[in-house]
Amino acid sequence: MIGIFLEPNKQLKKIIIKWKKNLKKKNIKGKFINHPPHSTIFIANIRNKKKLFLVLEKTIADFKKFKITINKTSVFKSDLFTGGDTIYLNIKKNKKLLLLQKKIANKLRTLVNEKSKNMKFKNKLLDNSQKKYGFPFVGNHWKPHFTVASVKNFIEMNDYKIFRKLKINLKNEINKIVIWRIIGNNHIKLKEIKLGIKN
Repeated sequence: MIGIFLEPNKQLKKIIIKWKKNLKKKNIKGKFINHPPHSTIFIANIRNKKKLFLVLEKTIADFKKFKITINKTSVFKSDLFTGGDTIYLNIKKNKKLLLLQKKIANKLRTLVNEKSKNMKFKNKLLDNSQKKYGFPFVGNHWKPHFTVASVKNFIEMNDYKIFRKLKINLKNEINKIVIWRIIGNNHIKLKEIKLGIKN
């Protein structure tokens, strides 16, 4: 699997890592706890890695850097994909971010392994997106966020109340995308591509 991510700035990264460490310290088991702090733009099985870099470089060459706002903490309760409560820092809806995702997803469609497009979803928006792009969250139904972890029954824990009360209002400049290879829980950084750089 290949993941195309946004990375948090130092301040935001600090908050995410603090919460990951807090869960580990309390021996709370969950998914994503050991994953590097990031926001996912796109994940798919890509056939041609060399072509992937060239396509991405070309795709974002005209895309100028921009800012996003991280405006609150939230939870995907009983997350369909993890079976737990996924806790995250919400990214305020941003037209440039949606456009960046759409542009990348459109350009990578031909490189996505066709088998992965056959995954079925009951939700029509997710199903259509999976069929078209090989990733179920492309478009206006995507909720951009920085994940902390996914923990079973987190909303019943005391930490949930503390997490939800956190006041967050951070700006994060987006000036690059980062490509990672994902093998289970292991993440290997392959490349960083800066926005607006023409070769």
